[in-house]
Amino acid sequence: MRRRGWGAAALTAVAVTGTLAVQGTTGSPSDSAADDGKPRPVKSTTRAAALTVAADGTSARLGKRDTAHFSLLGLTWSDPSAHVSAEIVARARDARTGTWSNWLTLDATNEPGDQGATRGGTEPAWFGPSDGVEVRVYGKASAKLPKGLRLDMVDPGTSAVSAVEPTALATDATESPAPTPADSSTPVTATPSASATATDSPAPSPATPTPAAGPASTAPTASTTAPASGVPRPPITSRAGWGADESISPEAPAYLPGGKVKAVTVHHTVNSNAYTCDEAPALIRGIYTYHVKSQGWKDIGYNFLVDKCGTVYEGRKGGVDRPVLGAHTYGFNSQTAGVAVLGTFTEAAPGTAATTAVARLAAWKLGQYGVDPDGTTTLTAGADGTNYAGKSWTLGTQLTYPTIIGHRDAYNTECPGTAFYAELPTIRSWAAGPVTGLALKSVTGSGTVGATAYTKASVTLNWSITSPAAFVSRYEVLVDGEVAATAAGTAGSAKVASASAATRSPYGPSTSPGGRPPPRRPRSSRRPPHPPSPPSRTSPCAPAR
Repeated sequence: MRRRGWGAAALTAVAVTGTLAVQGTTGSPSDSAADDGKPRPVKSTTRAAALTVAADGTSARLGKRDTAHFSLLGLTWSDPSAHVSAEIVARARDARTGTWSNWLTLDATNEPGDQGATRGGTEPAWFGPSDGVEVRVYGKASAKLPKGLRLDMVDPGTSAVSAVEPTALATDATESPAPTPADSSTPVTATPSASATATDSPAPSPATPTPAAGPASTAPTASTTAPASGVPRPPITSRAGWGADESISPEAPAYLPGGKVKAVTVHHTVNSNAYTCDEAPALIRGIYTYHVKSQGWKDIGYNFLVDKCGTVYEGRKGGVDRPVLGAHTYGFNSQTAGVAVLGTFTEAAPGTAATTAVARLAAWKLGQYGVDPDGTTTLTAGADGTNYAGKSWTLGTQLTYPTIIGHRDAYNTECPGTAFYAELPTIRSWAAGPVTGLALKSVTGSGTVGATAYTKASVTLNWSITSPAAFVSRYEVLVDGEVAATAAGTAGSAKVASASAATRSPYGPSTSPGGRPPPRRPRSSRRPPHPPSPPSRTSPCAPAR
């Protein structure tokens, strides 16, 4: 059984003053919501306009027209189980500039939504503040369009909702804000620190076949508790933080029937990528309102959402640390949690801030249940299905998946987009840890012979890593295996004062009251210097086992 975790990576540089080492201690902020203390719901409004369907029933349109202000739209139809085989495109007029947008394709995934849904619909699309619209539907001659086609437009309202904090760049809530990277003239504080501990990843166990959404448990029970995670929880903006109007979804949340999240499903929301991060709360309110008011769902479908700046938002209500039953991956909702990144990622992947946030969120959520983010799990199909690769299964089939999967692995959809899907191996690696690519770039204030640095005074160590800095809470500089100094996780260098850069006696160990060898007078030039230890190769340590 593997033991995986966000452990510590280390590198060393051998010197006459002892063994210097830099190690990155992984971690992240603990429970931190980004509320300003005065959250309040923001009221959204919806409007609908019926499409004109052609006489043969295979195409439809909504002519160019002025509208009341809206920011998000989607096409819906009467039968929530109806299959739509058509190209659906829409464009909107910017309310601020009067400019018409390019045509945007609306994704008609035909995926059954939440239990109790009253209408089927496309994925909603974000255009930003708009006051004009046009829609065209190009169907196939062999398939008629469903009845009741209408365009649903949502104005998510405006309000100074709570401030939000980007997960990928946040600092530890229990510590002082991280300082700027240490330079060669600024000593760092010598403070001991411990590395994170890994936990076993239990072998996956077969699940009992359940309905697509799974039976609902409306009150917290033993199976809906919030187990501790072996990985720190990233900051998560609450529903109040993005202005959720709880009055439109009064139904109590439901929880996974097995009480365990066995995998995290990654999605994109198929919106324009042109939104600003300040608009993200309004975009989420728009999706929430569309799911609830336009399609009749009990709540927003996703458990979590992430914007382009790396801010994580609570989605479906019920407690971010509990196994809340969502409506995001047909046939597998009862065993998974869903996280959606705002935007469309067919041709371009989301930036590092967003992918880092997804990795941290998945690591924490899976860590609650001892699931290895870079492992596999067995999921039991809650319905017949086919995925994007053409693989089909029937109700009750047991399927092996990575524990962080793309939506397309479990349903015939392009989601989370081809470019984003290609990033999932990296996300799994980041989520599983440890920090990778920690390399010592240089040691200033010293002389070097080959790979060995020599000094009689203080030195500055400069390093780099390949993992995102968000996965590092701090760095530790070691002298002879002991912590001599620490630096913030955003740092790329640290200075070790001469008192910490102790000399090693050529005649055997001798320690000061502080436990470190005292400084020694330099040897005579007539005698050969104390032979250095063999130069070490720069390489990260193995994960904690």
